[in-house]
Amino acid sequence: MAIQKKSEYEEQQLREKANVLLQNSGYTAPAAKPAAATLAEPDTASEIVTETNPPQPAPLSLRQRLRAIPGLGYALSWFKALLLLPRTRIEIADLRAQLHHQNLLIATHKEFTDEHSRRIHQLESEKLALRLAQYDALDIGKRLMELDRLYIGRQLRSLNLMMRTQLQSGVQHQQNPLQPADNPASATLVSPAPVPAKVTHHFDQDQFYLEFEALFRGTREDIKQRLNVYLPYLSHISKQPRDERKMVIDVGCGRGEWLELLDEQGIPALGVDMNVSMVNACLDRGLLVRHADAIAYLREQPAGSIGAVTGFQIIEHLPFEQLIALFDAALHALCPGGVIIFETPNPENLKVGACNFYFDPTHLNPIVPQVAEFMARQRGFSQAEILRLHPYPDDHLLKGGSEVEALLNKELFGAQDYAVIGRK
Repeated sequence: MAIQKKSEYEEQQLREKANVLLQNSGYTAPAAKPAAATLAEPDTASEIVTETNPPQPAPLSLRQRLRAIPGLGYALSWFKALLLLPRTRIEIADLRAQLHHQNLLIATHKEFTDEHSRRIHQLESEKLALRLAQYDALDIGKRLMELDRLYIGRQLRSLNLMMRTQLQSGVQHQQNPLQPADNPASATLVSPAPVPAKVTHHFDQDQFYLEFEALFRGTREDIKQRLNVYLPYLSHISKQPRDERKMVIDVGCGRGEWLELLDEQGIPALGVDMNVSMVNACLDRGLLVRHADAIAYLREQPAGSIGAVTGFQIIEHLPFEQLIALFDAALHALCPGGVIIFETPNPENLKVGACNFYFDPTHLNPIVPQVAEFMARQRGFSQAEILRLHPYPDDHLLKGGSEVEALLNKELFGAQDYAVIGRK
């Protein structure tokens, strides 16, 4: 800025010097010609003389004249600068004060920014520590759950070994019911008559039925997929805290697909079956099962202690008197709000009622859905409903669209099974 002022000042001095020189040389501008003379002059281009009139300089002030004097003007400029020096110092002091104030503001803003950054870093550290603590808690919980599973697994293996030993001893006792008397005197009184030798073919019905189901019932994955439809009916159990959930008893548990599915859902379940081979198959999978008569076992339970009683493809194996006894025993064991779920082949489907029902040689009689619902209500269940399931795939249906074909689709390719569901 000082350089710009200096250049302006020097330019003004040069202009003043030029004006002084012009005045000292006595140069006078030519007078303007009268208008008449101008008109009288010839109009030819050769006689026209153009004169260049220099611009008339403005009169100089006293200050300008003094500054134009060599030496004196420079001294006067310095003198003026000295006079303005206190004012300049004051302006510089003001600028320094403003600069200092700006520096203070910058320092304050920097301190605020540093404090804000430190606080953010502290909050992020606390958040990270909290997240790590949560991960540690989850890891500890997983470890505890794994320890619980190992402990429960050991208990189940011990229980399975004990039950298997009892089963084997019971089977051996059934195969050899007659033992020699301990009293030799009594043994001498009875002289057994000679029995002719005969060839006997041992038939293991339990193993036969295990292999039969493996061939005709379907894979475990297919059965578990079909049984998923019943899980919503056990919501009164699954919604409870784990340590307060009541047991589900599955009568005729078979290969244990339903028990395995309930275990995956965290619902406690116990299977009851008379088939030794089925019980052993479930024990091999670590499932909780009992080799017992289901009706007798339900009667032994404290009244109102069970959350649900289920049985899949079981009631068609029972005579009428035992079927009624099963409904009564289940009603005794169930808690208020407990449910029964009994699935069976649906004779409304003509193919099932006339043919497929008899695939299983141990089936007795098909049960009409309305009769099963009536049994549940008549034996004391306050609510009962029929859930029809497993219709034939669409590729089995007749595609004509006529009334006859629609009727045939309903009667031949409708629901193959149904479940009677009752609530206490």
